[in-house]
Amino acid sequence: MYLIDGYNLLHVLKPNRRAAVDDVARLQMLELLSAFSRRKNREVICFLDGTPGVISPGELQRPGVRVKFCGPDEQSADRAICRYVEEALDPHRLTVVSNDREVRSVCRREGAKLVSSDEFAGLLGQPSQAPSRGHVSPQPESKLPIKREHFQGIEREMLEEIGDMDQFERDTLKELE
Repeated sequence: MYLIDGYNLLHVLKPNRRAAVDDVARLQMLELLSAFSRRKNREVICFLDGTPGVISPGELQRPGVRVKFCGPDEQSADRAICRYVEEALDPHRLTVVSNDREVRSVCRREGAKLVSSDEFAGLLGQPSQAPSRGHVSPQPESKLPIKREHFQGIEREMLEEIGDMDQFERDTLKELE
């Protein structure tokens, strides 16, 4: 099972968008997560701060993906992810996707697997658009960034499923009006 720090991943996928209020960006991310879930045959839980806003929770449902809003009852999505891992019967079977230092520290201590949001964006076939964080130290060959050409088939499959991303965004905006 994958536990996703939703807005953290969304910031990597769409760094110039106001993710917390951008329903279209959230829907696009959930489509990518659903395609990933089907490909890997693994369940995904996407933790999001706040509430669904104007969009109904039902509209956010996607096959293989559960969305957990961490509104007034939770401190934050970060805390909800940590609590989920801490309470898990077998945290070694969980993979946490986050760049948050505290989330990663708690989840590492509990034995969950960790994937950075940047690396996971590559697994989704969507390279990170986040600005570089300065000097990048050399990585062993097994840890080199994933190259786009490795995902041509997956990218084609995703585009066939949801079509052109710009058109998907326009269609989704029309549906929300």
